[in-house]
Amino acid sequence: MSSEQRGQLWKRIEIVGDLAIIPIPFQYDIETLRRYAEEVMSKTKVKAVWGRKRDVSGIFRLPTYIHLAGENRSDTIYREHGCSFYLDVRKVFFSEKLSYEHRRIAEKVRPGEKVANLFSGFGPISILAYKIRRPKIVYSIDINPYAYYFMMANVELNSAYGVLPIYGDAFSRLTELEEMDRIISPLPERDQDAYNLAMSRLKPGGHLHLFAEVEVSRGENPVEKAMLRFPNSIEGRVVRSTNPGKYHVILDIVKL
Repeated sequence: MSSEQRGQLWKRIEIVGDLAIIPIPFQYDIETLRRYAEEVMSKTKVKAVWGRKRDVSGIFRLPTYIHLAGENRSDTIYREHGCSFYLDVRKVFFSEKLSYEHRRIAEKVRPGEKVANLFSGFGPISILAYKIRRPKIVYSIDINPYAYYFMMANVELNSAYGVLPIYGDAFSRLTELEEMDRIISPLPERDQDAYNLAMSRLKPGGHLHLFAEVEVSRGENPVEKAMLRFPNSIEGRVVRSTNPGKYHVILDIVKL
């Protein structure tokens, strides 16, 4: 592995609690990565190193992980914006790149609101929003049983007792609840379905934070294209590029 290649990998390492995650590039073999993982172990305080492939599949949107070095475990305590989260990176969706968006959305929440967080995973947005903004309640819904388990653990870990974990399909469970002041939908692959349902379950003047998936041609603006798809969008920003010409964007939408 050249020094340039090694430098690029170091920049892309994610430290999650006492774990390190290395994105597995297409051009490297596993044995090379194992030797590199041992170097990561020697230069950091992590207890285990995992490789993460560039695939996300299944209903739970989980990539494939390969153990490279250290302890053969994937659960840890991860800290973000003053909160602590217990999670297992192989069993719940995790991306350190979303840390900024977690905080930005949480800060939009207003005291006393009723909030529904769909596809909430291990609960980072739900718990952060409750801790810093004190809404009346945050319904935190996920169909992944592991996410539900870690959500309950994280409510206790952060004394966030205004967060109510709910296990099940977010689309059906949301219809069982009262109308919301704010809905958060961080599943870009189901953006249209989430938009349609959220607009029917929001109070007038309520807000939807919608993660959307957008494909653009050369010269097109992904945020502008997404805002045209979803009426009453008042703000948007690119979260990340997933493939050439394909983006995940976040839209803030108001129900008039």
